[in-house]
Amino acid sequence: MTLAVIIITAVIGITIFGQLVVKRIIHADMLDVHQGLAEAVLGVVGTMFSVLLGLLVAGSIDSYREIRGQVNLEANGVADVFRIARGLSDVDRPRIRSLCREYCNAVIDQEWESMRERRFSDEAQDCYQRLWEAVVAVTPENDRQNNLQEALLSGMQALGENRRIRAVSCSQSLSPALWVAIIFGSIITTTFTYFFTSKLGSIHTLMTGLIALSLGLNVWLLAEYSEPFSGSLQIRPDMFILLRDSFFKAPDTPSRYLKTSVKGAAS
Repeated sequence: MTLAVIIITAVIGITIFGQLVVKRIIHADMLDVHQGLAEAVLGVVGTMFSVLLGLLVAGSIDSYREIRGQVNLEANGVADVFRIARGLSDVDRPRIRSLCREYCNAVIDQEWESMRERRFSDEAQDCYQRLWEAVVAVTPENDRQNNLQEALLSGMQALGENRRIRAVSCSQSLSPALWVAIIFGSIITTTFTYFFTSKLGSIHTLMTGLIALSLGLNVWLLAEYSEPFSGSLQIRPDMFILLRDSFFKAPDTPSRYLKTSVKGAAS
């Protein structure tokens, strides 16, 4: 919330200061003469800028939600690999399930904090590579394990695709040119409010402050939703935490039904 306070306070303060300066420089009678023109121009400029800013904020929110969903899909890919590995041999099963736990811990404890600085964890990347190597090294001993290996590869593909998307999303941000357009659009919009007159100057100042507050809130939302892995609206690794705290506590023993089927076949 610190960024919100800074942005909103700065926008309101600068806007009201500008209005007070204009009132001292330009006489009220002159402002009254040009008020009709100012109203018409502000209607056009304000509408154009509000539509632009609204579209940018809405697009950032949609992108934020999509990225959060892809983070959950990445965690689900790890969960699928962990679950399917229970049907593998005594060598592959504990190795793959242990690497799933290690990858999850690295993402939570190291990578999530690194993404605040637009960096990825070397340890998490190493765990990811070793998990891939462990999956492709599985040698099926029968048709059942052959099907399991295909499912493992599908799970790893989903994990890898969503991990790459997270990496790209972490490194992206709004372009400087777009921020320049937003800043100048805000300045132009608020400047036109200076050319209105009112017998109650305090009411005029209040209305100008409310316009600045609205602009500041929208700029803050755009800034926060454009940085999904940092700031007060940072996406949390909730699904990874759920896996670590509950799902991954399952034992690495073979499936109980697999034992039963083997005994039945032997008898």
